[in-house]
Amino acid sequence: MSDILLSVQNHIATITLNRPPVNALSLSMMTAFVEALKAVDTDDSVRVVIITGSGRCFSAGVDLKEQLAALESGEPGPASVGARMYDALLHGRKPTIAAINGPALGAGLGIAASCCILVASENTRVGIPEVAVGMLGGARHAQRLLGHSTVNRMLLTGHQLDAQELYHRRVIEACLAPDELMPYAEKIAAEIAAKDPNAVQMARKSLAEVEEMGVLAGYCQEMELATELGKTENARNAMRAFLKR
Repeated sequence: MSDILLSVQNHIATITLNRPPVNALSLSMMTAFVEALKAVDTDDSVRVVIITGSGRCFSAGVDLKEQLAALESGEPGPASVGARMYDALLHGRKPTIAAINGPALGAGLGIAASCCILVASENTRVGIPEVAVGMLGGARHAQRLLGHSTVNRMLLTGHQLDAQELYHRRVIEACLAPDELMPYAEKIAAEIAAKDPNAVQMARKSLAEVEEMGVLAGYCQEMELATELGKTENARNAMRAFLKR
């Protein structure tokens, strides 16, 4: 059984973390995940990617048993792949949707936080348990979603947030019954897939690049990309169609 499942249908790729019972991220699983992300990124038939977990858990984070064994042996462990994994998530060309089907802890939260759009089932909870188990690494990803005090509390005490709280804080787009999660994510994905793929990829690139820029620098970067997009016939056709309406 593969730890990573990949399917493509109607221009939508679905990558499923598939290592029951909690989808703990082993070295081989994280490597396969990076390979799947790169595969969909270079597949022109794919326009948007949904990332979810199998069973009742999105991911409990890095496989601690394997990471400890790696530290004791001096061999590379799961954490050694972390930077490559997040680079593929944060800088991929295709928009990503996290369909968070259950607990997302540590690196599981990091994966979800690195996606463009987040939706969650009502049994989701997120946390950064690293300090309690002798690790660090998830807090920077949580800072993309949550405020200074909340992230510090989560990291230093192990405090977790449930899906209702995440929705209240506008971290996720929807808090859904488990059987409604994938249809909702697929609906958003279909809306994206129906758009001009070049325009979508340019928009994705724009947001990824300007996120940490100042307002003016970010605007200038967007305008550079807008000029590039405007050179395409599809973009000009979209402008003409809008003006006709």
